[in-house]
Amino acid sequence: MTSLYTDSDFVILLLVAVLTTFGVVMVFSAGYYSTLAKSTDPYYFLKRQLAFAFTGFIILLVVSKIDYHSYSKYYKQIAVVSLILLLLLFTPLGVTVNFARRWIFIGPIRITPSEISKLAMIIFTATYLSENPKRAKQGLTGMSLILGMMAVHAALIIKQPNLSTAIVIVAIMIGILFVGGLAWRYIFFAFGGLAAGMVSILLFFRHTHWYSRLTNWMDPFKDAQGEGYQVSQSIIALGNGGFKGLGLGKSISKNLYLPEPQNDFILAIIGEELGFIGVFIMMGIYLYLIWRCILVSSKAKDKLGLFMASGISIMLGLQVVVNVAVVTASMPATGITLPFVSYGGTSLWVFMAAMGIMLNISKQGRAK
Repeated sequence: MTSLYTDSDFVILLLVAVLTTFGVVMVFSAGYYSTLAKSTDPYYFLKRQLAFAFTGFIILLVVSKIDYHSYSKYYKQIAVVSLILLLLLFTPLGVTVNFARRWIFIGPIRITPSEISKLAMIIFTATYLSENPKRAKQGLTGMSLILGMMAVHAALIIKQPNLSTAIVIVAIMIGILFVGGLAWRYIFFAFGGLAAGMVSILLFFRHTHWYSRLTNWMDPFKDAQGEGYQVSQSIIALGNGGFKGLGLGKSISKNLYLPEPQNDFILAIIGEELGFIGVFIMMGIYLYLIWRCILVSSKAKDKLGLFMASGISIMLGLQVVVNVAVVTASMPATGITLPFVSYGGTSLWVFMAAMGIMLNISKQGRAK
């Protein structure tokens, strides 16, 4: 443990520990009444999140000891495993909750394959580019394999449906390509394609789930008792909190008003209980963590370390931004967790593994 402190970026480890500990506290606070509505054990979410956090730190410490170059030997196999897990969703192993098929049961554990796909695609893209860094500058010819893997993953995740995670994975892969020298015109093309897709939904797919999500994003209170219920309750919770908040544990919205408040919308409860000040401090910690990760990428030992650390930094930053945007109705509602804070095992484990990789890159970069 001592060598990890001295050889790696100890600040990253400390910030992750602070966010995860804070997450355990807020999951218990946010999910207390939800637990009572489903179980006789009021500490159900607390016990599980503690278990997730404990095992997550074990994953972080173990992964931090593994040379990140070892993943590059199996990057194709990692991508194939990611695809297999996504395909298993559409077998009897897949579990549907609230009209979304995003989970599979492996024994007693419920896994979210799309979360694993994020890290798998970081490893795949980083390794593929590091083998020949000029590929990002070779246009469609050099990027064909990456684009193909991107399209297949995005299609399987959208089918769940989970458009936001698909967008995040595509953005992560494009971000790594941009670090590798991808021309700006491809970035503009990607944004243009996203905008065109949204306009197409509004014009030609009026009776679909996506149309409902887009229109309710524009005015959450238009259908406040239907499709816009969760977002409108989130806005009310943030408004209740004001500047200073109502106090830890004193949220009104978590009392069965805001559905599943310990999950993707936990930021609304944080804002209600700890106010703008609490959210501002938490965002400051996130920004500092992202900055430390960017520093690690800039000092990486080689191209592989640069691309991996950049991908992890992009994943962390994007997920924070998207979660905040959803909770504040700045973008359509979707299922994106708040890293290290939202309830859930797979997301926490994936981010812990990612931080373990980051620490190993940091260690080797410092040794250089």
